Amino acid sequence: MQISRKYLVLIGWLLVVTIITLSLIRIDAAMPKIENSDKIGHFLAYSSLMAWFTWLYTKAWVRNLYALAFIIMGGLLELLQSMTSFRSADIADFQANTIGVIIGFVFAVLTSNIGFIKKTFSL
Repeated sequence: MQISRKYLVLIGWLLVVTIITLSLIRIDAAMPKIENSDKIGHFLAYSSLMAWFTWLYTKAWVRNLYALAFIIMGGLLELLQSMTSFRSADIADFQANTIGVIIGFVFAVLTSNIGFIKKTFSL
């Protein structure tokens, strides 16, 4: 099934908005504490985001621009968190974001020729 490119782009930008929102809202203290679970969440969010945009765009300069933008976004969100009374900045979160962008990029490039991905994203 071919999904319209405009919907794929919309989904990508909804992922961006979701990450920004979740990064800046108050997180309920009643959530279970699992050591480093937030780092895993950061990694998964940014790797998924980067993979999505890597599948969307085939030109290397566009992919590289998105990678740089997402790394900068992760850093800026950490900085903004430090300015709130209910969140704090963490260099390890920024590192997890950056590693997620890199791994997501590599994963998407390596999987671009898989049938359903190639068909869905019209690669």
